[in-house]
Amino acid sequence: MPLNARSAARARFTVYAALLAMVAVESWAALTHISHSDFIVFWEAARRLSAHLDPYNTAAASAAAWKQLAIAHPPYPLPYAYLPELAWLLTPLGHLSFRTANAIWLAVSLVCIGAGLGLLISIARRDAKHPDLATLLVCAATITVASVSGIAEGQVDGLLLLIAALALALLPERRLLAGAMLGLAAALKPQILWFVPLALLMVREWRTVAGMLIGGLGSLVFSLAIVPPSQLGEWLRQLVQGLPAPSSTVSLPGILTDLSGPTAAVIVAVPLALLGLAALWWVRKRLDARTALGLGIVLSLLIAPHDYSHDLLLLGVLGAVTALVAGWSRTLVVAVVALDVASLLDLWLPAPWDHVEALVVAVLVVALIWLARPGSVHSQASALNPAHAT
Repeated sequence: MPLNARSAARARFTVYAALLAMVAVESWAALTHISHSDFIVFWEAARRLSAHLDPYNTAAASAAAWKQLAIAHPPYPLPYAYLPELAWLLTPLGHLSFRTANAIWLAVSLVCIGAGLGLLISIARRDAKHPDLATLLVCAATITVASVSGIAEGQVDGLLLLIAALALALLPERRLLAGAMLGLAAALKPQILWFVPLALLMVREWRTVAGMLIGGLGSLVFSLAIVPPSQLGEWLRQLVQGLPAPSSTVSLPGILTDLSGPTAAVIVAVPLALLGLAALWWVRKRLDARTALGLGIVLSLLIAPHDYSHDLLLLGVLGAVTALVAGWSRTLVVAVVALDVASLLDLWLPAPWDHVEALVVAVLVVALIWLARPGSVHSQASALNPAHAT
């Protein structure tokens, strides 16, 4: 093996080892620091649903959840702001002790992340000129210092990553089914996929958008079969209340939450969304369904008034399609390194200055759109494969 190839192999091994170490550390934290786990909200909702109680009764659910965590003086409420189908799926875990259920949920999350990564890697390698580097980029874009925190927090982003990866794998051949899967994911956590249908509309992906509507409406109909309409209305109220949520380190409106209050964050999200739509219209001829999906996810994260660092797990979807636009791969490499550094900085910076991650995501969006501008050089993958041309 030549010296350069040997050095490259060692570098890749070092990066993979670091990524595995981060996952291992966060997994251990998920088992030992259960008082910081958001899974307690899902588990308590599952318990209440199986007992035919209202999972959206924040006062009762919060009191029971904090009691399970042995917290005598609850610092804040723990509302369940998801559709009831998530609690319904977790009903079997609601019959177990929290520690046991938490361990099982950790295993499920890791399996989802692993399966999602496997799908994204297979997609990336299919289009990449250098498959090994493409594999590394997908892994590094998915498992960052920011996103890996969701493992310890017991979040649902691992499941969302798997659903989004399945949808990406179905594109462009099975658009309706891919859209339905995206609709299911968007119904589960709207704030990190809300811009995706707008991006797909810009590239005339009518069937994919129709699929998203079917998936989203199907989730609502199924929810009505689980809980009465009054409880579903309570879900909608909590979801709307969650828009001006605590400050975020991922989105630009999150910065304004700290500086000017939650109302300003919601107000500024509107012109940012319009600016995002204008940018998508400008580059629409250079995008297809898959690149529009990747760009739509990043725009969702940047503009949503309410998202967090662990939601960056879905950057892996963008990593799987970077070979389709010239320059996107190198840009994402720089962004991933910058995000890791920014995450460490945000841990040390006091509020309201702990938003370096949001600035990195903003620069990433600008760079991606500029590289896809009309008249720019097409990627080799798009030029060699007519099916991927835009």
